[in-house]
Amino acid sequence: MKRKIAAILAADIAGYSTLVAQDEEETLRRLATSRTLLDERVAQWGGRIFNTAGDAALAEFPSAVDAVRCALDIQEGIGARNLALPPDRRMLYRIGVTVADVVERDGDLLGDGVNIAARLGGIAVPGGICVSHAAYEQVANKLPVAFEDLGRQQVKNIPNAVHAYRIAPHPSAEQAGAGGTGNPPGARRRNRRLAGLAIALAVATVVIALALHGLPQGSSVAGSAPVALPPPANRDANAPFDDAKVRALAASQSVPLPPTLRVKTPAATVPARLAGYLGAWGGDQGWNGVGRRVILVVESIDESGTALGILAQGPPADPTFPDQRPARYRSVAGTITDAGMVFTLGGATYTFKDTADGLMWGRVQMQGERNKLVELTITLDRID
Repeated sequence: MKRKIAAILAADIAGYSTLVAQDEEETLRRLATSRTLLDERVAQWGGRIFNTAGDAALAEFPSAVDAVRCALDIQEGIGARNLALPPDRRMLYRIGVTVADVVERDGDLLGDGVNIAARLGGIAVPGGICVSHAAYEQVANKLPVAFEDLGRQQVKNIPNAVHAYRIAPHPSAEQAGAGGTGNPPGARRRNRRLAGLAIALAVATVVIALALHGLPQGSSVAGSAPVALPPPANRDANAPFDDAKVRALAASQSVPLPPTLRVKTPAATVPARLAGYLGAWGGDQGWNGVGRRVILVVESIDESGTALGILAQGPPADPTFPDQRPARYRSVAGTITDAGMVFTLGGATYTFKDTADGLMWGRVQMQGERNKLVELTITLDRID
């Protein structure tokens, strides 16, 4: 055994037992995808996960700054995934961070510091982060976040009160937890980006394996690199649609589009929250492991919320995946509700939510191996 100083991050899911009781299989599947995101973020910020139990995970980092950066990144990613889900099915992490002298034994870390991190997570709001005074002293003025002093907190199995500070949840996580239909402000969201992420995660990724393109049953999908298209400074549903830009991106990625593609200006009777879906979204990064791309164009919306458009994908299918269909476009007819724009294709249900800052979050639900429901997340950047 040896002692060392480490920054400890503890994460667990708020209301996990209730989620399991409501739908065990779906919750376990979504836990696995959430853990994949958590594992990736921990590795990205130089940490390592040293213990897991059910929905909880413990990680160590060489510095408190990296631990808090990782916590912010996790909450942003999980919050984005929750946008398309109903309020009672959202999976929200609570995260605690502290710096402490710990004992390392066979790769595991032991001591009060580990317990304190877990207790701090327990007093964090769903989608939020709490840090100890020791972590606060190392992080304050180094990251563009605001801290709220919660004072000394008496927590379970810790004899001395713990001085805690709260970091406000990321807008997407906060709205997902509240069940609101509002959109996370683009400027404020980007201001919360850490300096080290400002370029590497400037916009969005395409993380998608659409059923109509033949995802092999039982497959899983991992994240990809960010799309390089910046969102427009202002969103105006009545602004002209740059058809040439969309076609240029589609051609560069071998994504077919119909020659008659046009986006109509909405009638005055169409509510603004519906008209915001008009336009095109897509990405220049590969998805589903074989370099396929996707573009979604919403061509028209009427006052009732009926949306018509095109979903296009390409380039041609990898011959090693016989289930996949070649590059093509398909017409879609969707309905816009508070949940987002919903349509079905190829036995799968697609839900997209316009976030009004140049991005569109969404999910795909399809039947996978043994009729289990497979759910995949999508992030697309606005093209126009």
